[in-house]
Amino acid sequence: MLAKPPLRKIYLAGGFRSDWQAQVAARLATSFELLDPSAHNIQDPVEYTRWDLEAVRQSDIVLANMEASNPGGYSLALEVGFAKALGKRIFMVDQVEDPSVRRYFEMVRQCSERVFPTLGEALDHLLSID
Repeated sequence: MLAKPPLRKIYLAGGFRSDWQAQVAARLATSFELLDPSAHNIQDPVEYTRWDLEAVRQSDIVLANMEASNPGGYSLALEVGFAKALGKRIFMVDQVEDPSVRRYFEMVRQCSERVFPTLGEALDHLLSID
C-alpha cells in the first residue's frame, strides 16, 4: 500500500480581529496543514516573529487575508515579502476598499499569484489547485 503524500502547508497571514482562520480551518483542514499564528499564543515579540517567519519558511503556500478591519496590514506585508523572497506561492484576499489604503498595498498585491475579493473565493481556488 502506498503512503499518502504529506499535506501541503498553508501559512495564514492576516489580522486577528475576526474568525477568518476558523473559516479556513473548516474548509481546508482535511486538505492542507494549516500554520496559524493566531493559535500559538506567543506574547513575546521576538518569539512570535521567529515563529511566524519560520512558519512562512516551512509553508508551501501563503494565504494573505487583508481584511478591511485590519488596522494596517504591516505584519501581513512583511510575511508576504518574506514569502516572495523564498519563492512561495502567495494568494491574497484583498477586502480593503479605501483608495488611500489600497494604493499602499499594490506591492503586496503584485507579489501574489492571484488576488481575490473574498475569502470564500480564495478557499475555493485553493481546493482546486494541484
